[in-house]
Amino acid sequence: MDLADIEMLEAIVAHGSINKASDVLHVTQPTLSKRLGRLEYKLGAPLFLRSTSGLTPTPHALFIIKSSQPIKTKIQNIERHIELMNTLERGELSIGVGPIIEQLYFPDVLLELTRSPTSRLNISLRTETAAELKALLVEGAVDVAVGPFEQNVPSDDYEVYPLASQPLMIAARLDHPLAVKMEDVSQEDVLRQALISPHMPEYMAEHFKLLSSLESSRIICDSYPVIKDVLKKSDYISIGPSAVFSQEVQDKSLVLLPLPNSINWSAACIVRPESACLPVIQRIIDIFRNYQLPVIE
Repeated sequence: MDLADIEMLEAIVAHGSINKASDVLHVTQPTLSKRLGRLEYKLGAPLFLRSTSGLTPTPHALFIIKSSQPIKTKIQNIERHIELMNTLERGELSIGVGPIIEQLYFPDVLLELTRSPTSRLNISLRTETAAELKALLVEGAVDVAVGPFEQNVPSDDYEVYPLASQPLMIAARLDHPLAVKMEDVSQEDVLRQALISPHMPEYMAEHFKLLSSLESSRIICDSYPVIKDVLKKSDYISIGPSAVFSQEVQDKSLVLLPLPNSINWSAACIVRPESACLPVIQRIIDIFRNYQLPVIE
């Protein structure tokens, strides 16, 4: 079997007849019928049941189509990778980012990446948790992942390029009870608050075991615009790097307080080893590295 056989089966299943499938595949009906007959003979099993209403796929055909999807995805990833190897400005590029990265770096990074007047990059952007981003990168579903990854932990699956590091802060509305205490906030004070925050990255798990002791409710939300709206309208608090809340601190709708125990948030680009030398990947890393995050004094 080859990819042409799989595409043939998919077309026949999708359109229910060889005539319609032959039009889609741009081959003649007799040619497609012969190809289907040869494949059924080779496999020793019928792939379609013929009737006056059309062709109905057998379990054999459905199994082939379902099982072939990872193969097709892998080949598409190889083709995309080769295309990226050839140029800075053309091809399909998939970038995976964490929710904090999405807010801090975009849309500026996207605009910088496509600034060239000759750019023909088709860029897809998806936002996931750190664990999901690693899995997507390893399986080839994204070309580069940018998120809250450990900066000094080597991996056989990807290379790590450190980007930024900032202390995590408590964010709350300006007249929140904690805001009155400012520098005197204790761990016990934090545990008594209702918390809304994104998924914590793996490397912070040890630091945030204490969240299991929260005496109030916790909402897990990966959208910082939603988190900020909740903070402004309630007694919830959140935790994040100071740069995430820079605009709200500036317009005095939120205030930042230090955590009782200092914890740093760090961000890094991770790429598969075979992609690290690609010009477009190096360009992405350089753009991220050159981007200056807001600093709150």
